[in-house]
Amino acid sequence: MVQEVFALLFSTRWLAQWQKIRRAQKQRPRTDRDRPKPAPKRFYERIFSLRVTLWYLIFQRLSFDQTQAAVVVNLREGGADRLGRRRAAKLSRRVRSPHTSAYNQARQRMPLELLCAALAHLRQGLLKLVGLVPAPSQRPGPDQRTRQILDGSTLAVLVNPQLAKDFPPASNRSGKSDWSLLRIVVGFCVRSGAVLSALEGAVQQSEQAMAWTLIEAAADFTIWIGDRNFGIWSMAAQAVRCHQDTLTRLTRARAAKLTRGHPMYSGEDRLIQWSPSRKDKVPPGTQRADVSGRLIYVRLQKKGQWIDLWLFTTLDATDYSVDLLVQWYGQRWQAELHFRSVKTQMKLAELHVCSPEMARKEFYAGLLAYSLVRAVMWGAGQRLEEGIKALSFSQARRVLLERCKAWGRGVIGRDNWSRKLLEEVAQHTLPKRSKERPSEVRRVRHRRQKYPPLKGSRAAARMRDQATKSL
Repeated sequence: MVQEVFALLFSTRWLAQWQKIRRAQKQRPRTDRDRPKPAPKRFYERIFSLRVTLWYLIFQRLSFDQTQAAVVVNLREGGADRLGRRRAAKLSRRVRSPHTSAYNQARQRMPLELLCAALAHLRQGLLKLVGLVPAPSQRPGPDQRTRQILDGSTLAVLVNPQLAKDFPPASNRSGKSDWSLLRIVVGFCVRSGAVLSALEGAVQQSEQAMAWTLIEAAADFTIWIGDRNFGIWSMAAQAVRCHQDTLTRLTRARAAKLTRGHPMYSGEDRLIQWSPSRKDKVPPGTQRADVSGRLIYVRLQKKGQWIDLWLFTTLDATDYSVDLLVQWYGQRWQAELHFRSVKTQMKLAELHVCSPEMARKEFYAGLLAYSLVRAVMWGAGQRLEEGIKALSFSQARRVLLERCKAWGRGVIGRDNWSRKLLEEVAQHTLPKRSKERPSEVRRVRHRRQKYPPLKGSRAAARMRDQATKSL
């Protein structure tokens, strides 16, 4: 099954089908008066074909040396000989220049739609891998429904005039910031931790509005689990319209309005009608009407402190008990750990790009690499939902990188490649930590630098420095 997941991305048949569908969509007229547009030009395939470019975009995020020079070195060593054409000469023999211009141009030509389609195509393989593909004629049960943990974060990129148009930087009295922030909203699989849905945009957009788009694009019967940021009426209304369900936490003030002053005891499950207020925004295509659901109140004790947990869900009480829903919401914290792997291991916290298009490509390529690591960890026996065999993400990434290098050179076969990969990843288990381990404060130990920080543009700093020297 893990082998099939990899074959989904790097098969020539899928890439050919995608190109055929894309050309047909470009030729389709929008109205009867519009003339058919000419077919888009084919991807300029020489050494860096679509298949090879996609491989190295993911390879860059898996590698610890994420420079383009490292890609060219791996290509010249035969790291992508298996991905070339069968009757043509090996790619390592066809490379003549050690420069990175050819790969850089291939990255620029790579369509962004291909990376988005690859993530959606990979989602089908991941759902099949974890056993979440029910029969189309049957309504899925609680164990067969896809559950996604919804959460948002930001990515930083050094601003320039081109990036500032799509991702405007923040500003204050001192002027505009030197960094632009990308708002991202990601839906993680509860079982495997892989990315099932993702969206990016400017930081001025709200996470709730971006979540509406993810809900509309998701399959029916999907269950969304979110924190208090997504515990609003519009999320529940959008999910009901799209034949989906939500399980979100509410703030104390919002829960008090829904209870209308009637107190609740711990463990109580109350049927309510959630009416939208004047300030609630309505998603496009959704009616401003009441949403039927359940309001659950549970008082828990964690590390000597009492926690009041207010949950709202549109799931029925017959198949989904209060204990089950509280257990499911307890898995929401996994999203914070997944974002740590995405931003630190895949090094997506700061993107070193010069255009908005490349920022989006780096983001989706990083999610593809992250999901492949999670697929390998699932095949090796890790079950996040059940807490079975906690494996090291960094070690799994390291083993996958080395095996990808060997498979690209054709050193090992496909069957031995997948079997040995899973056996080696299964050995890197995490040590059992004490339950009474104290939580650490979020602080960063900064190292003092010789030079002061740069504020504003370099041209302005140069003029200030010259004015200071003249005095």
